Amino acid sequence: MRKGSLRVSRWLCACSLLSSTIAQSEAQQFMGYSPRWYGPNANPIPEVREAIIPSGLQLHNSLKYQLSNKDKTATLFTDLEIPIVSERASVRIYGYGAEYFHWSQESLSRRGLGSASEKGFVVGDIYVQTRLRLLSEDAGWKPNVVLNYTLKTASPKPIANEHMRFFDTPGYFFHLEVGRNLLSPEVSPVSLRLSGHIGFMCWETVQKQNDAVTYALALSSQFKAWELSLQLGGYSGWMKHSYGAEYGDEPMHLTARCSYRINRHLTASCGLERGLRDYPFTQLSLGLTYTSPFRLFP
Repeated sequence: MRKGSLRVSRWLCACSLLSSTIAQSEAQQFMGYSPRWYGPNANPIPEVREAIIPSGLQLHNSLKYQLSNKDKTATLFTDLEIPIVSERASVRIYGYGAEYFHWSQESLSRRGLGSASEKGFVVGDIYVQTRLRLLSEDAGWKPNVVLNYTLKTASPKPIANEHMRFFDTPGYFFHLEVGRNLLSPEVSPVSLRLSGHIGFMCWETVQKQNDAVTYALALSSQFKAWELSLQLGGYSGWMKHSYGAEYGDEPMHLTARCSYRINRHLTASCGLERGLRDYPFTQLSLGLTYTSPFRLFP
């Protein structure tokens, strides 16, 4: 009798442990790996590159500041693009070198985080991208068409994932970029360019792989040394449809950016990014871009 009771007791303990493990795993799956629950730079919406590969090296550095009181974030962002062949192929490396964050008490409570995760410095992800021009814009109907493929590294420090700032998992995406001048700078003092991209994004989560369609549309205008651009973009994953609307893997944003060319090497810029869906962040950025004629091959 005692042996039977002991077996039942062990069986109940095993069931309880299994249930707890499944529940914890489901909670992690629900909370994890979507921009609604992590920091603003965990899985950012890819920006439009106007389907233009530069003729020379471009190095951009900017300071991004998240304006919401629920998540105060300051980030140092670095972006380096080196042409392999001028205007035809390039390699781009960009990432988040350092991020200071400060969760509010409400944000900590919603995410089940302790006071130890309230604030701190973390190192973010690095992205490696290759870009190849498939079609060249001409005086007729043809636009510029560029194919890019991007790999995302996992966060270099586990603490970035523990504080729910960056995904500690790899991912990748590829885009087909299309762009064309509506008003050419050669024939008009004010140029106007329409561009966008469509593609596929994939990233690992706790147990499964999330796949998403990515999209973006941008309009940019240039007058003398000034340039203004507007972009609407986002991506749509499948997990929101399985785990509910709160999962939050269908972010969308609207971005406005203004830049001024100081000289032929330096350009200053400022931008404002506003989340529209599943992206509860508003980020202000101030940046400086250095350009040079350097390329790997003529």
